[in-house]
Amino acid sequence: MTEPLREAHERASWAELFFDLVLVFAVTQAAHVAVAGESWGAVGQTVLLLAIMWWSWVGTTLSVHGVEDSNRQRIFLFACGLCMFVIAIAAPHAFLGRALPLILAVAHLVLRLLLWAEMRRKRAFSQAGVFGSWVNPFTITLVAAVLLVIAALVPQGGARNALWIVAVLLAFGGPALLARRMESVQFGATHLPERFATFVIIALGETVASVGSEAAEAHLGVMSWIAVVLIFVLGCGLWWLYFAYGFSAVEHSLRTNQVRGTVVRDVLSYGHILLVIGLVGVAVGARSMVEHPTGTAHGVNAFLLPIGATLYVSTFLFTRWRMFGAATVGRFIAALVLAALTLASTLLPEIVTLAAVTAVLVGLNAWEHWVVSTGRPLLLMTRTRAS
Repeated sequence: MTEPLREAHERASWAELFFDLVLVFAVTQAAHVAVAGESWGAVGQTVLLLAIMWWSWVGTTLSVHGVEDSNRQRIFLFACGLCMFVIAIAAPHAFLGRALPLILAVAHLVLRLLLWAEMRRKRAFSQAGVFGSWVNPFTITLVAAVLLVIAALVPQGGARNALWIVAVLLAFGGPALLARRMESVQFGATHLPERFATFVIIALGETVASVGSEAAEAHLGVMSWIAVVLIFVLGCGLWWLYFAYGFSAVEHSLRTNQVRGTVVRDVLSYGHILLVIGLVGVAVGARSMVEHPTGTAHGVNAFLLPIGATLYVSTFLFTRWRMFGAATVGRFIAALVLAALTLASTLLPEIVTLAAVTAVLVGLNAWEHWVVSTGRPLLLMTRTRAS
């Protein structure tokens, strides 16, 4: 068994937090594509943009993990931050024209080259042999980055979108296809959970920023103010689901799992991107509900809040199964109810859908708090431990 990584620092460095500030802007820019497009195609483009931003952030986080905070590391993070800044600026036009898509793709390629070179310098995959040190997930993402450059050079439309989809699938498929490479990498159990939780906070913050900016520019009626209050309570419920119990579960899993790379891949890398997409969906949908609280759902964005909440809660079923081999019955039932609300949202005023989704999340948190505080065991769907 690989010895656990001896962590150089348990908390995020100030340079990492500065990099995160750029990411806040990047997530806002990606969400803007869905807000402006108001179509399923625009939602899909937002997901693709979030995917490359997420995977770039994951790569940056892993590249500085276990490294002493130094001037060299700070300059490296600043260089990565500049690339992400350029990506964020060009993001709203990533699928339009040629100049800005090419600028985004080149900045992404430079970022991936920086990450690949840093992981080579750290010899992160050296225990996988000569072949493994060259063919690893960071090499795969370089190939995906080249595909995005090619996508920027072809005419906008179906071919460009197809290349984007292939590039994102290739990048995300790398850790799964090369799972044995991940087993050879050493990971600490303190720094990484904090870093991934930071991204969840950033995505949660998008709800506050999106709704707040919409509310500040509009003359709100009584129902819109009620919607604003409900959205804030909803945000608190989403926060509670993750930080009251989920965060400590991730830390515990990393400390106790014999193959930490499995947790980093399945729970942190794959699971958390689903959490982020769900939260951004909630943010975009919440903005629509402030605009038209008494109308029934119309347009794609009006459905995104219940869809996003369903994805967010459902993801915990997957992550808990991968960590402990069992999903909780409470969250499974809540996910089913949220899915039903999504289907029924076409028949309900948006304020009613919002209130119902908020009630489900508050009720789920209250139930879990009561179970834990009274010492009762959580009802589990299965007790078969995942491999």
